[in-house]
Amino acid sequence: MIIEVIPEAKSYKLDSFSYGVPSDLEKQLKIGSIVLIPFGKKKVRGVVIKVNNAQKKVKDDQEYRIKDIISVDPSFTLPYHYLNIIKWIAQYYFCTPGEALSLFLPPILTRPRKGLGEDHSAKKGKIKTLSQAQDKIFKSILSLGNTKPHLIFGVTGSGKTEIYIHLCMEALNNGKSSIMLVPEIILTPQNIERFKEAFGEEVVLMHSGLSASERYRAYYDFYSGKKRIIIGPRSALLVPNSNIGLIIIDEEHEDAYKQDMSPRYHTVQLAEKIAQQQKAFLVLGSATPNIESFYKTQISEYNLHKLENRYNKLLLPPAEIIDLKNELRSGNNSVISEKLLSAINAVLKHNKQAILFLNRRGSSTFVSCRECGEVINCPNCSIPLVHHNNSSDYLYCHHCDYQTKVPANCPKCMGTKIKFFGAGVEKVEREIKQLFPKARVARIDAETMKNKKDHHNFYQDFKNRRFDIAIGTQMISKGFDIPNVDLVGIISADTGLHLPYFRASEKIFRLITQVSGRSGRENNIGKTIIQTYWPNSRAVQFASNHDYLGFYQQEILNRQKHLYPPFSRIIRVISENEDPKKSLLALEKILPQLEEIGIEYLGPAPCFFQRLRNKWRYHIILKLKNSKIEEQKNKNNRYSESVVLTDKESLTLDLHTKLRELWRNNLNLIWDVDPTDLL
Repeated sequence: MIIEVIPEAKSYKLDSFSYGVPSDLEKQLKIGSIVLIPFGKKKVRGVVIKVNNAQKKVKDDQEYRIKDIISVDPSFTLPYHYLNIIKWIAQYYFCTPGEALSLFLPPILTRPRKGLGEDHSAKKGKIKTLSQAQDKIFKSILSLGNTKPHLIFGVTGSGKTEIYIHLCMEALNNGKSSIMLVPEIILTPQNIERFKEAFGEEVVLMHSGLSASERYRAYYDFYSGKKRIIIGPRSALLVPNSNIGLIIIDEEHEDAYKQDMSPRYHTVQLAEKIAQQQKAFLVLGSATPNIESFYKTQISEYNLHKLENRYNKLLLPPAEIIDLKNELRSGNNSVISEKLLSAINAVLKHNKQAILFLNRRGSSTFVSCRECGEVINCPNCSIPLVHHNNSSDYLYCHHCDYQTKVPANCPKCMGTKIKFFGAGVEKVEREIKQLFPKARVARIDAETMKNKKDHHNFYQDFKNRRFDIAIGTQMISKGFDIPNVDLVGIISADTGLHLPYFRASEKIFRLITQVSGRSGRENNIGKTIIQTYWPNSRAVQFASNHDYLGFYQQEILNRQKHLYPPFSRIIRVISENEDPKKSLLALEKILPQLEEIGIEYLGPAPCFFQRLRNKWRYHIILKLKNSKIEEQKNKNNRYSESVVLTDKESLTLDLHTKLRELWRNNLNLIWDVDPTDLL
């Protein structure tokens, strides 16, 4: 018997390889079997994609012997439709089938497997009754069926999680398994608590914090059907299961759903493919949907379901915008405006809690010489080093972990007037403790939240009112509702607003809206104060009014005008090299082929972070227009024309084939299909 195998390896010349099968292994073998094979000087895993009955191969009229497989994994077989998914990932995201295969293989265990035959019966849990609005959406999803993805557009605190739970219960009642995806497992303690309350031991968690044996157990339990609900980040989608009835992607807008190393897949796109293959329901949820996702609801590619009010009809917190330029004119140089200071005082006086948000780590965002203006940069990354309170003598790079002592003299002019500029969460924490010495203050960022346990402890402590004020980065914008929070203060709404890529405004709008939603739960209306130097920016204005639809209408016009997604598809090609000339030359080399193919491109140009980890970075942005363009009048005339994506993949097969060939011939470059940023 001769079989064709995709090896778990980066093989750029061939997609699959032929192997012989020892007679004692033939009965165990079928398409989808996971086998151990000799591959060069290594032993690697692979998956069987074809079985032949021939006993030999002929080459140049001479018999020759091919290598035999070593063993067959009896515990797992990759379901057939996942082979189609692997092929699609390799073609669409420009990677090898072996790289795509590696996403779905079980964790490797070096020790004997124990207890895999044990059974666990699910405990009966608590299922809350849906409100009228929630029940309407639940029934609408079921009645519309699984032919299209469903987007639940619900404001923060509207109760999307309870709809998810009822959908999972429906899937269980139909004998189906469910996947519940969250952006980051440590930031969603309440979702996990609710699912465990509802489904007990039917729930299995999959995330990077598990040990190898725990990951293997979680993989096995969901693969085998012993546990029928899996919760986790994008890795939970990669556990094969031939009986999936429902995939839920909560906070579908989050960048965490995009893989940043090969294969650079996007979880939402991959989930669509898996749902199509298994005829499963795909449900996306967000208070601030990705612009491309919401556009699909407008052209009937997705079904749209709106939850326009918070659960129990609570009001969204009103927001007040503070122009920081006026604070400077009045002589206030603090990071805390007079209005925010007064609001914090009121919150503490009434025994309530506050959240202060600033999306910058550290204490000072850069260090500079006041005599010549020289900024102290990382020698490996050419970006400013950051100062932290916990190490007053050192500066750090958040990209390569380089650290160095604060210089006594300027390296350029040898001046002695070295000063810290800008503000990070550590500086805000220090100032708040000085202003409110009796307040109990906690900071939440990457320095203080190292793992799931840290975040869980913080959540419980804040919920139980052991802290009065929580100060944090974007970690604090997600995943938990604290009933006693009466104030959200956004220290600077401008961080990232002027970054040079087309999603910058969308990301700031989303972040402000999500953070604002942390205030005003249960019987509290709450309040939000937004500090900014650009109070008239559309992201700030629309976010202050919780007006996603208004922001979307302006943003979609801007995207259409400049032919950005969803009106085109973007591929980013990046070159990295320790020699800047070689980095640029590698991109210039492919320009003639791009022009021959007929693809519009921008660049080559330096990346925003031009040097990272001692490598110089240049990129080209490929803009791939849709093959067919139609004009459509929007029903509510909020914008006049839009381009309809008549070709879902946007690339013709011929064009995609040519680009893939170009990728194969330029493997030293990074090809990122549908990037979430251009930095």
